[in-house]
Amino acid sequence: MYRGLEAGIEGRQEVETADEIAVQEQVAEVMAKLAHTVRTNSKKHGSLTPGEMLTLLAKNLPESVQKAVRTGMPNYAAYRDIKTIMTSSRQIFFYSLAHMSATVAEAKGRIEETKLIIAEKIRRDSRVTISLTPLNAIYALWPEMRTVKICSIMNEMQTQECYRDVKTVSACSGALYLYSDRHITDKYAVLLARTAVNDTCTTIAHTVREESRIYPRPIKITAFTSQVFGIPPASLEPCIVRVLNHPEFTDIRKLIHPETQAVYLYSNQYMKEDHAFSVMKWLEETPSKPHASLR
Repeated sequence: MYRGLEAGIEGRQEVETADEIAVQEQVAEVMAKLAHTVRTNSKKHGSLTPGEMLTLLAKNLPESVQKAVRTGMPNYAAYRDIKTIMTSSRQIFFYSLAHMSATVAEAKGRIEETKLIIAEKIRRDSRVTISLTPLNAIYALWPEMRTVKICSIMNEMQTQECYRDVKTVSACSGALYLYSDRHITDKYAVLLARTAVNDTCTTIAHTVREESRIYPRPIKITAFTSQVFGIPPASLEPCIVRVLNHPEFTDIRKLIHPETQAVYLYSNQYMKEDHAFSVMKWLEETPSKPHASLR
């Protein structure tokens, strides 16, 4: 009986030892990959490595592996050059002391903090007020910083995966706006940029052309009184008249449904009149059928 008990204990010990060896091998592999990535980023790109890189390298591995890497790496002579910094917002970054000084790393950490502040403002504007963030609003966050420096930081953000949702859109005036596509679609951002410059005729004409080109379909003029465009109902008809008489918008044509008297606009650059008319009839006579919204 005792021999059987001893055999069972020995078997468990062998399993535990095998598991420990497997974890140690995983830890060693993750450490080596992390060190290689950190050194490459520090040496070739002069950049910090986000703490999320450890999570990525240890994906699908036990949490104990990540913990062992974080706590054990500084104790290995081969990885003594791998250092960490924590920003004021508690972001963690790695760098290699062999290729980047602590002073430089701290300065870069402050830049990463700036990136996070920029992204959070843009995301908050997009999420809470469903509005674009003017580039000037970003400049205003750091009035003492040169605008060219802020632009350089924002250009860096475009290369980082964690900021891939931050996009830019230009108004017809040339003004630049930013938004997060987590909360605002690209198409809606374009509409917001058009209305931001308060050029009502251009906004209407461009929207009509886009609807005719993409779907293709005419657009009911009452759509322009929605919150997106913000044209007061009393001002809509004069705006439409100006568009139809504007020399730059000669492709914009008007349709009136014979029964409902609903007014639609389309662009003859992208739609023939008979096609636009048939789509208008379908939209008016089958309102319960879903179709893509402007937003």
